[in-house]
This record gives sequence, structure tokens and C-alpha cells, in this order.
Amino acid sequence: MLYVAAAIIRQNNKILICQRASAGTLPLLWEFPGGKLEPGETMEECIRRECREELDIDLSVMGVFAKTRHFKGSKGIEITFFDSKIISGDLRKKVHHDLKWVQPEELDNYRFCPADEEVVRRLRQNCEERG
Repeated sequence: MLYVAAAIIRQNNKILICQRASAGTLPLLWEFPGGKLEPGETMEECIRRECREELDIDLSVMGVFAKTRHFKGSKGIEITFFDSKIISGDLRKKVHHDLKWVQPEELDNYRFCPADEEVVRRLRQNCEERG
């Protein structure tokens, strides 16, 4: 099982989404920022490190939004999604093809990585329930 931390970063009623690079796995699909857990770190440390490395931002992590498991054949990935907000830094595109701030109801306009699709549905549902 591969363990990954991801951030649901909210600002001004919008959510940050990132488009994967054109080279590599799942090219140009959209995702929530994050990455793989390294030995000896907690999931919260992982998401903070990944956002510093990939986006040049520091996060305040407010809690777990969702935890999902996705399987492709015998390979599994468990992703912990954290509700987060930016506390410092200037958002920069260092490894992604593109970055966008979108309203939750706009998430359907983007093609997400399969492992993120369940969380996209939950975010959209939360928006509809509040709306």
C-alpha cells in the first residue's frame, strides 16, 4: 500500500487544484496537491513538506477531510485529504503544468486522477448541501 497525503486548500470560497505535468504518470490530469509519505514522518508533516517543495507555501492543517483507498490491480494507494489553508508563501508552479482556484461546483469541469474522484464528489455534495 502506498500512503499519500493531499491538501484541500480553501481560500475565498475556492479550492486549489493542480494539473499534473505533461510527462510522467497520469499526464495533465488534475489533482489536489500532495505526495508520498516518507519514512519517519506523519501524514501532516508529509502534506506540509510536499506543499513547501511543490508550491512554495506553508499550510495550516485543520483536520482530515477524507481518507480514501484506490486500487488498480494488486496495487493500492491510501490518501488522507486534509482541510488546509495557506499561512505563508507565494503560490508558485514548480512541478505542475497549471494551478487553478475553482468553486466546488466547477470541479466537474476538470478531469481528475481516479484516486481523487471520490473526494471531488464529496466536495461537490458538501457544496450542494450548503447551497
